[in-house]
Amino acid sequence: MAAQGRAHDPFADLKPLLDEADLVVGNMETVLARSGQPREDKLCLRTHPDYACALATSGVTLLSLANNHCLDYGPEALAETRNHLETAGIAILGAGSNIAEATRPIVLEREGLRIGFIAACHESTKPAPAATADSPGIAPLSEGALFAAIDDLKPKVDHLVLLLHWGLEYANYPTPEQASLARRAIDQGASIILGHHSHALQGIEAYGGGVIAYSLANLTDADVDWQGPTKRYRAELTEVDRESVLLRLRLTRDAVEMLPVVPLWLDDDGRPTPAVGARAEKIERQLAEYSDRLSDSDLDAFWQEEVIRGRVSGPLQDWWSTGSLWDKLKGFRPGQLVTLYLLAQTYLKIRFSHSESKWLLFNSRNDTRPMPSSEREEMRER
Repeated sequence: MAAQGRAHDPFADLKPLLDEADLVVGNMETVLARSGQPREDKLCLRTHPDYACALATSGVTLLSLANNHCLDYGPEALAETRNHLETAGIAILGAGSNIAEATRPIVLEREGLRIGFIAACHESTKPAPAATADSPGIAPLSEGALFAAIDDLKPKVDHLVLLLHWGLEYANYPTPEQASLARRAIDQGASIILGHHSHALQGIEAYGGGVIAYSLANLTDADVDWQGPTKRYRAELTEVDRESVLLRLRLTRDAVEMLPVVPLWLDDDGRPTPAVGARAEKIERQLAEYSDRLSDSDLDAFWQEEVIRGRVSGPLQDWWSTGSLWDKLKGFRPGQLVTLYLLAQTYLKIRFSHSESKWLLFNSRNDTRPMPSSEREEMRER
């Protein structure tokens, strides 16, 4: 869009809504740079630096860089990105030249309220390297460090907002572990949690006087046709990629009030527009469904069923439905016993393991749009 002269108005259709807000915050999952070389092991995202001014003109106040793409083109491009955003007047956090810079919170004041922001990225998203004392990277998400940061910042602010890059791509529900961490973070003193990474809409819940938005999907996106040093990624925008919501919150000194969300639809250029009619009703209906199933028992049952279906029962059903029993007996190979053993092992891991890593079996690929549209539609209809 920048190369085609449209970088000045990517959010033009949202301008009236954004102008109403005292703060506009989000996650920026690309670098704004001309420098750097792409990594060889993943899809790498880089955007024209002119978007920094476009974002500022649109009213964006603060952006998190704590995600799995902020170092796609290396430390030089990250430093250039930070410079462009800061020059444009946009506050940034979550990634930096060292761990102190990457984990430094930001406090902004509006209408007499002091609002603190902390950003971090979970290791399950296959993130950019974590920053160290003398090397650039992201702010890693660990419970101990996060709660210590909350304890340190909470006495200095009226409200504390967490921007967390976490979860599984194209999942409409957080994992049970995500929900547990989010609720404990609210108990610890956070007021608002804004999640991202799944690129799909997830539920929103009011909890303990705060608001948890597990994923608001994409505010903007585009078709991908990227040829890297060792891999090629090609995927067009799907309906799931195009559906999202704009979350609006009203803060007072003692409370967080959630205003009606604004359903959004991304056009063919990836620009967000307010959804209307049946499209808006569908997005609102889905958000209500996802929000209603955020109880611990529902989440655990959903993920067990979903992963078992995809990784165990699905392959077995495909095998059983292909050919006759006689064909299967004639085509039997000893290696199939190994396959059955691995399927049984996977089933037991899903049912009895206490490790959050078991949910990664939901989608073994990352940094792509990995699920066919038909499977995504099936998930939404469940």
